Amino acid sequence: MTTQSTPRLVSSAVARETPAETAAAGQAVAGMQAFAHRLLSEHPELSGGSNAVVSSASIGAAFAMLRAGATGETAAQIDEVLGFPSSGLGPAYNFLTDRWTTPRDDGPELSIANALFFQDGLPLRPEFLDALARDFGVGVRNVDFTGAAAEVINAWVREQTRDRIRGLFDRLAPSTQLVLANAIYLKATWVSQFTAEATLDRAFHRAVGEPVDLPFMHQTAAFDFVREDGWSAVRLPYEGGDLSMWVLLPDEVGDPVALLSPAVLARVATLGSRQVVKLSLPKWDFETGVVLADVLPRMGMPKAFGSDAEFSGIADAPLLVDDIIHRAVITVDEEGTEAAAVTGIAMQLAMAVPSPDAVFEADHPFAFAVQHDATGSPLFEGVVGDPS
Repeated sequence: MTTQSTPRLVSSAVARETPAETAAAGQAVAGMQAFAHRLLSEHPELSGGSNAVVSSASIGAAFAMLRAGATGETAAQIDEVLGFPSSGLGPAYNFLTDRWTTPRDDGPELSIANALFFQDGLPLRPEFLDALARDFGVGVRNVDFTGAAAEVINAWVREQTRDRIRGLFDRLAPSTQLVLANAIYLKATWVSQFTAEATLDRAFHRAVGEPVDLPFMHQTAAFDFVREDGWSAVRLPYEGGDLSMWVLLPDEVGDPVALLSPAVLARVATLGSRQVVKLSLPKWDFETGVVLADVLPRMGMPKAFGSDAEFSGIADAPLLVDDIIHRAVITVDEEGTEAAAVTGIAMQLAMAVPSPDAVFEADHPFAFAVQHDATGSPLFEGVVGDPS
C-alpha cells in the first residue's frame, strides 16, 4: 500500500482580514437558502429515499473559495447557481463564518474549517493563495494524488467532524491536481430539553408505505409557533441564544420541501408568536451523500466541468472541476442536535479537445475484424446487426 507523507503546509504572507459586516453577506445567505431549496426540490433522487440533509453553508463556502479563482462565463454560472452577490463574496463569507464560530462559553460547539490540498508542482497563483488566506483563513497543503491523498483528506475530514463523517472521497483520480474542502461541525443543546421518560413509540405516517412505529419525544412548553394555511412551524432554540431549529410541518397532503423556500423561511422568522405548544417530535439519525457533479451542470453550471473552464485565477495550468462530493449527517435526540457536513471540489488539468476531422457513428449494422497487425492475420471477424 502506498503511504502518504505528512502534507507540507504552504502559507500566504497575507493575514486573515478582520471580519466586517457587509450587505453582500445578506445576499450570500439568501443565495444559500435558494440553492438548498432548489437542490432538494429539483433533485429528490439525491436523498436516495425519504430522508435528506444538506448543508448549503458548507457547499457555499467551498464554492466561494473556488469562485476566487474563476473568471468569465464560468464565474457567472457559479454566481447564478449559488446565488452569490455580484461583489464582495470573500468578505461576506469571512464575516459569516466568523459570526458562526464566535466562541460562546454557554453556547453550542460550532466550527468551520477550510482547506486546499494540491499536487506538488502545480503553479498556484499567489493572488489565489492570498484570497484564501485573507477571506477563509486557509493554509494550503501539498499531497501526492498518485498516492494516498484521499486518505490524507479523509483524515482531515474525520478530525474536523469529530469522526461523524469518516471520509469525503472514496477515491481520487491520480490525475487530480487540487481539492478544495470545507467542513462544518455542530453540537448544540436544546434550551428546553426533552426527558427520556417522555419518549414513547407512536406511529409515523410515511409518504409511501404503511405507518411505522418510532420513538417520539414529547413536551409541553412555550415555543415560537406559526400557523398558516396548509402548514405550521415551531422553533426549538438551542442554548447560547444564536441558533435554533425550525420544524416545518405541512398538512397531510403537503410537500415538506416546499416549506424550505426562502419565502417561507422569511415568513416564519417574522410571524412566530410565543405560544404553549404540545410538541411531539420523532428522534432521527441519518446521513446523505450527494455527488453534486451529476446535478450542477443541469442546474446551470456546465462551464466549470468542461475543457474550456475558466479558472486562470487559481493556477497557470488550465483546470476544470472533475468531481464534487457533499456529505452531511444529523442526529436529533432529547438533549439536542449533533450534525456535520463536508464538501469537496476536486480539479484536474483541462485538456484541449481538438475539432474532429471525421465523424463515425456506428448506429446501424456493421462488421468487425480483430487482427494481428504485424502479420495481418485475422483473429476474430463478425458482424453486429443487433447489439441489444
